[in-house]
Amino acid sequence: MHTTLIAVDIPSFGDQRRDADAQRFLRTHLYRHLQEAFEMSRLPWGACHREDRGDGALIVTPAEVRPTAALDPLAHHLTALLRRSNRLANDLGRLRLRMAVHTGDIERDEYGVLGQPLTHLFRLLEAPAFKQHLAAADTDLAMLVSQQLYQHAAASGLINAAAYRPISVRHKETRTCGYLWLPPVYRTGH
Repeated sequence: MHTTLIAVDIPSFGDQRRDADAQRFLRTHLYRHLQEAFEMSRLPWGACHREDRGDGALIVTPAEVRPTAALDPLAHHLTALLRRSNRLANDLGRLRLRMAVHTGDIERDEYGVLGQPLTHLFRLLEAPAFKQHLAAADTDLAMLVSQQLYQHAAASGLINAAAYRPISVRHKETRTCGYLWLPPVYRTGH
């Protein structure tokens, strides 16, 4: 089945200062924001295959979902929700996310889903360069899109290609290029 694959991760989830209460708080908000962002984007949250990853989640959309919808408007809605809930949060309660998006053919078995596209998705998510870009940015969401999906979305005109920049992905056996999207920064003039 050809589908859109989304993986999210909460950076520093295992920080020693984040006890079980803090982790529970972050996980609750993670799933609340994901569901709300999917609904705002008119993506079928209830029809998606979801797997909890402890400090993140894997979401596999139904085959009929347009892959570019996971980029825009989903990332924009998720950013707005994170920004709103984080405005009064301290470091422990601030929910920041890395999100990777890819497409491909996957299979299902009695344990969940499998296939090379999933391996590629998690190599994007865990790439050291991606982690470094989020750490250096004062933003609540960073999204890394596979080269294949970016090229399709850019060629079709369904995304603002200028909002993405290529980064080198080197993790385990994977050597590729991903396209990084960070939310726009708005200056208030203060």
